[in-house]
Amino acid sequence: MLPALIDAVIIVLLIGTLIYAYILDRRVRNLMLTLREMAPMVGAFSSAVDQSTKSVEDLRSLSAVTRRVEPPMKKTRRPMAERDMASAPQKEAPMKVKNPVRGQSSVPGKSDLVRTFFDITKERKE
Repeated sequence: MLPALIDAVIIVLLIGTLIYAYILDRRVRNLMLTLREMAPMVGAFSSAVDQSTKSVEDLRSLSAVTRRVEPPMKKTRRPMAERDMASAPQKEAPMKVKNPVRGQSSVPGKSDLVRTFFDITKERKE
C-alpha cells in the first residue's frame, strides 16, 4: 500500500512538472518572439540616445568655446525706472540641478550592448 502511494505522489509531481514546463516554454517563446519584433525599435532608440548624447557634448564644448571668445559686456547705467521695467518681466525660474540617482551609472556603447544582446539570443535559438 505504501509503495503504491509513493508511486502515485511521484506521478502527480511529474505531471505537475510537465505542465509547468509546458507553460514556461510557451511564455519564453512569446518573449523571444516579442524581443525579435522589438529588435529594430530598440536598436533605433539606442542609436538615437547615442546621437543625442553626442549632440549634448558638442553643444557643451561649443558653449565653452563661445564663452571664452566673447568679450565681457560693459555695464551701463540706466535710469532706475528703466532698470525696474527691464527686470520685472524677465524673472527666470531657478535652475534645477539634477541630482544623480543612487546606483545609476552611465553606460558607454549602449548600442553595442543592445546588438550583443540580440546576437546572443539569435545564437541560442539556432
